Amino acid sequence: MSKSNVDQPARVLSRAIETLAARGRHDRPDEWLRCLCQDVLAGFGRRLAQPWDEARHEALHALSALYGKLVGDHPWTDILGSVYMEFGSRGQHRWLGQYFTPQTVATCMAEMQLTGLEDRLSENELIRVLEPTSGSGVMLLAMCECLQRRHGVAALRRFAFTAIDLDRLCAEMTATQLLANAAFHGEPGELHVYHGNALTHATLEIVVSFARSPAFIDRLDDPTIPPDPRPTCPTPSPAMAFAVAVGEQMSLF
Repeated sequence: MSKSNVDQPARVLSRAIETLAARGRHDRPDEWLRCLCQDVLAGFGRRLAQPWDEARHEALHALSALYGKLVGDHPWTDILGSVYMEFGSRGQHRWLGQYFTPQTVATCMAEMQLTGLEDRLSENELIRVLEPTSGSGVMLLAMCECLQRRHGVAALRRFAFTAIDLDRLCAEMTATQLLANAAFHGEPGELHVYHGNALTHATLEIVVSFARSPAFIDRLDDPTIPPDPRPTCPTPSPAMAFAVAVGEQMSLF
């Protein structure tokens, strides 16, 4: 994937967000990015902490529609991470002090991780992948793109992805991008995204969780994962703890 193909949708979205920020007096571009993530997740069923006022609701309706179109046109592309980095390069370092793995590097890592996958796809078990420092979700997006390109959309359903990030906005970006792409391009077998510390697993907050694997749910004493891809925010269950405890690490660091 060329750099221009990755950056183009991000430029379109960042311009739209900056236009909204320029119209108001209080909301910075990074705050609109956060609102966009929350609005998209609300569209999948995750309750907003506080409903939008009428003006913001109208603006976010248009912004979410634009983001959905970009996701449809650019499968498994790290759009929000590129937007985040673009804002950071324009004087937003006070609020955005992180740097994400470029998608080209993430794609290279996914290609290496998936070497010899054919034998594992023939097994009747979910293949678990853990991303303990997910950022914008670029590693998992790259893995999904590589899986679909090599083995077709059916291969995605053989994978269970768990992502964690200490930064709430990063966790929400990861959940937003993976859910939006799943809706357009194919669902994984499971998806669990947490806000919290991957080193301690203390007070992990579920951002989104869904499973479409009956075999996995049958192994649990307390199967509380919802069977459809609707984000939820319950207290962590045995299912959640199991998903965090195992997996293949994808993080660059």
